Parts: sequence; structure tokens; C-alpha cells
Amino acid sequence: MGAAVESDLRSTTTTPTPHSIPQTVDIEKAESQPSDCDLNPEIPQIFPCENIKDMTGNVARIGTRQSDTTNTTSMVLVPVGIKSEDNTTTFKCHLPGQPRIRLDEQNPGSHWDTLSDYLKENHLTTKLDGMFKWMKYVFVQTPSFLHIMSLHHQYAHDREVKIDEHPCLHLVWYYERIYVKPVPAYFYCAAFWRYIANVHVDVYRACLGFMRSYYFLIQYEVDFALACEKKLIPKNSNGQFPTYEEWCDFIEPFAKVRDVQVPKRYHYGELRLSRLNMAAAFFKRKLAFFHIYPQWGSFLTHSLGPLLTIFAICSVVLNSMQVSLQALDLNLPEDHSWPKWKAASVWFPIVVTILIAVVIVLAVSGVCIMAVVDLCSGIRTRRKKRKGDEKAGKKTHGVIW
Repeated sequence: MGAAVESDLRSTTTTPTPHSIPQTVDIEKAESQPSDCDLNPEIPQIFPCENIKDMTGNVARIGTRQSDTTNTTSMVLVPVGIKSEDNTTTFKCHLPGQPRIRLDEQNPGSHWDTLSDYLKENHLTTKLDGMFKWMKYVFVQTPSFLHIMSLHHQYAHDREVKIDEHPCLHLVWYYERIYVKPVPAYFYCAAFWRYIANVHVDVYRACLGFMRSYYFLIQYEVDFALACEKKLIPKNSNGQFPTYEEWCDFIEPFAKVRDVQVPKRYHYGELRLSRLNMAAAFFKRKLAFFHIYPQWGSFLTHSLGPLLTIFAICSVVLNSMQVSLQALDLNLPEDHSWPKWKAASVWFPIVVTILIAVVIVLAVSGVCIMAVVDLCSGIRTRRKKRKGDEKAGKKTHGVIW
């Protein structure tokens, strides 16, 4: 099935960003749709990377240097030597936590990905950003980055956390599972943030939105313990996890990131995979946005369920109609209880048909009502966000919806 259907998840490459920080970013043009966020001119469109510090207790193995003496903002990543106990200095010429990716763009090796390609593929959500314009009024998703439940409450909703490195699956949920992308080890280095803020602004904005989501995923110490258990957050350079206090100090600046400073995907929190799949089918002419069941047998089993239900309902209704018509044609004797049996044979199938019709009407009405409620909620949330309401669309704990 994978060969027959082209995946809609792979992020497309973008035009390389100049080696300088632009003062403004044309979000409307980049995302081909109106922004839902507060467009306050006082908010800088590029989040200051100086606010992001090194993780406490982590020894940075990478640094930055100018690649062009005529451009003071041009940078490249370089390895930083680490002294061992025997006074020898070691250099690791790769991204921290990702030895497959060398820092040298010009000489990545024959079987290594270049740094730029790796960063775009693993952090950009271009394909997903382009789908939200179809989901503004159809298959609505809550347009708020606050629409995220903490990790421990995901388990209260009987959701199992599934780790996936693909950026487009981060915080996408499907019934009893939710996909979460782990935090890379190189995010602990302030030098990395300075580098992408200068060289890859599109990647920088995507990483900001990604880390902001973790501010809401890990709200309590129990969330932090679960994240360590699931290896959602990396260890420090000493091989130990940071403490909860160190993590809070590190993640705190990302809480100040605003929607105008991140891609469209991170204007949203949790996303329903079922609605993404329907949007991909209707507007992208794909079988699905993401195939949980990659084999045709499993795919048809889940896809044909609604069709079999409709077929069964139609069969019951047609059989009921046939029974009623046959009962009307019978010439039964007038004595004993045969007339009553004939009346029951006529009216019982009619009652069954009416009950089925009532159930169908109620189900369709319920779906329509929920769709209208979601649509009105999305419109109301967008209006509040445009007025500067930072609490608009906040995810409840599900006790009182």
C-alpha cells in the first residue's frame, strides 16, 4: 500500500534563508492564509534568540563563528573541544545527540545528510501548515496553542504516548494514542539557537513553536518524570537527566513566544488525525494524511466498517418492508388469533423501520450539532486571539466540557 499511495507527510524544502535576521516575516504570504493571531505591531516578528540559554549542567559541544567577514551576522556551527581528566581535548564534529549529522556542510561524507537538509526535514511542518486553510470551516481544529493537555492527563484520557520523530505528527492524536516528537539534545545548546536564528529563520520559528508546546506538555513534576521515562527529553552531556528545576529554568523563555513568531501549525495545539485524514482525502486527493494501518487488509477493515453498517441498516429496513407487504397479502381465517397476528406482522416491521429512522436522524443531528459547535468555537477563538486574548482556546481537563 505504501508504494501505491504517496505519503503526504514529508516536508518540502524551502529557499535557503540569507545569513541575516530579517526585521519582518511575511506570514500571510508564507502560509497562504489569514493569521489567527494577535497582529500587534509592538510584538517583534522574530523572537530574540538571546533569551534562550544553555541547559544548566550541560556542557555545550558546539559553538558558532562567522563564515563571512563582511557579514557580521553570518554563522556556521563549529565543534568545541572538551577537556578530559587526562588533559586531552576531544572534538566531536557532529550535532549533539545526532552523530549521523556532521557540522561541516561542505563535507558531510558520502552517506551522511547535510546539516541544512536534516534541520528542514526534521523540524519544518510545511505540508501541515498548508492544510489549515481547508480546516478553518470544515473538519475544524481548535485554533489555539493552549489546546494541549499535560502528559499525565493524556493517560487520564486513556491515551498512550507514541514517540515519533516526524515533526508533522507531533501532538496528533487518534483515539487511544497521541504522537509526541522528543526534544533533540542539541536544543540544550544556546549556540544552536543563535545559529538557526541567523541562518535558518524558518527552522528557528518551527523550533520555537515546538518547544512552546513542551511548556504545556510538562506542567508538573509528574509530567517531567513521565517525559524522562519515555525519553521525550534528552540527557545532559554528563549522561544524566536534568532536574525538574533545571528544566523549568530552560523552558521558561519559550512561554513568551507568540503566534506571530511561529509557523501556522504551532498556532494550534493537539490535532485530530481523523480530521486530518478527511481533509487530506477531500482536498488533497490522498487516501489519508497518515496511515496508521499501512497494509491494505487493515486499511480496508477500518474503512469498510461504516459501509457495512449502512448495508446492514438497509437490509433490515428492506426485510421489514418485505415482511409487511407479505403480511398484507395473506388471507387468514377470521377465527382465533390470526387477525391479531397479521396486524402484528404488519405493524412491527413498520415500527422497527421508524425506530431505525429516528436513530439515524438523531445521530446525524448530533454530528451536525457538534460540527456547528466546533465551527462557532473556532470562530470565537480566532476573534478573541485577534483582540489579544492570550487565554483563548485553552484546553480543559475534560471534567466539564
